[in-house]
Amino acid sequence: MAHISIPKKQIHSLIFDNFQSPLLRLLEFTPELSSRGDRSLKMTFKDQVSALVYFHLQEHKSARHLIQDLEENDFTKDNIAPKGGISRSSFSEIINGRGLEQLQFILKISIKRL
Repeated sequence: MAHISIPKKQIHSLIFDNFQSPLLRLLEFTPELSSRGDRSLKMTFKDQVSALVYFHLQEHKSARHLIQDLEENDFTKDNIAPKGGISRSSFSEIINGRGLEQLQFILKISIKRL
């Protein structure tokens, strides 16, 4: 049986904004994401939410692919990537170890509103 490949829809600002706007409205109520050490944060929680939304909209296969996209794609540079870019190791650390409290808060609020 032949595999049919469906081309991905090109993401632009309006589509992206429509998907992330409900989350962004909750950010002002969300506990602040703070650094655990002496270094300042490379990504804000808003950056993290934007990256996760984009990751799923584009159906990236890995964080490596997303990081490459954040470096090479003009849309992601302007709308998602933190200023100055982000390394793969920093991105992995952030996604795996930061923002859990904030994500839980957003989920609890979302569930209550249903």
